[in-house]
Amino acid sequence: MSLLQPFENLLLYGLTGAGKTAQLLEMIKAMTAATGKKALAYVSDWGSLASLKLHAAGGQLELEEYKYPTDPFVWIDGACTGRRLVNGKWLPGKPGEYCLIAMESLTGMGDLVTNALGHQVAEGKQVGGNAMAAPKLAIQADGYVINVAANSPTHYHMAQKYLLEKVWQSQTLGVPVVWTAHEDVAMPLKRDDQGNLRPEVAVDVGVQGMIGPLVAGHALTMHLAKYFVYTFRLKQEVKPSGTQHVLLTARHKDGLYEGLANNRAPLGVRVPERVVPADVVQVLQAIQKARKGVS
Repeated sequence: MSLLQPFENLLLYGLTGAGKTAQLLEMIKAMTAATGKKALAYVSDWGSLASLKLHAAGGQLELEEYKYPTDPFVWIDGACTGRRLVNGKWLPGKPGEYCLIAMESLTGMGDLVTNALGHQVAEGKQVGGNAMAAPKLAIQADGYVINVAANSPTHYHMAQKYLLEKVWQSQTLGVPVVWTAHEDVAMPLKRDDQGNLRPEVAVDVGVQGMIGPLVAGHALTMHLAKYFVYTFRLKQEVKPSGTQHVLLTARHKDGLYEGLANNRAPLGVRVPERVVPADVVQVLQAIQKARKGVS
């Protein structure tokens, strides 16, 4: 049974060590076994590269790796349109040859884009209006001049808009697409009677902020999940008995925060909202089985 349909996408997010890459690899194993096809991963997150390379050596996965200082806008555009880099040139790819395309990770892409925008300002270019809106620092030492990049709020807005469009674009590839992202906490704000911005608290449940994916700042953290068919959060919990990895598939309370997740199971079908140990393959198999039962 296929874990995802060709038109479906999935977002896995969590802190470092939560198990995002491990769960992605388990999905790849299951999908290659079910379809006989390889997977393809575009990797801008160097922390996961070693694990992915080991898996690629087994023949189930092909990699397209971002290498600094390649232009990140061009690289991300190539990834989200399913192209392949051959001898330094992006050529049309064949997404249909793969059981799954992975984007590792959305947070890494956001970091690349904001860094590139900051460097353009540090070099004196106009980016998003007034280049001086973003501070810059030139360090002179030992005959070198090093421009230290920084970002203005406009840059984050530009990066978020660009990456959101690329998420949409990746949904047209015609194969299942899995994105990963780091975790963020966003604090909803509202203006009080004096016009001051203050954290908005949901008094009935005591929620002071939302846990969601990190993408070039906080603005998309509370809203990105709506653009994915499935959004799952991975969490590492330390217990007296040891560490355990948890998969959360529905909105949930976590201390003073609410974690975002969505399994979009058919009405009347119950999907485990908390899976310990984390097992994304099990959850997706249950959802697909339930959908067949109600179709």
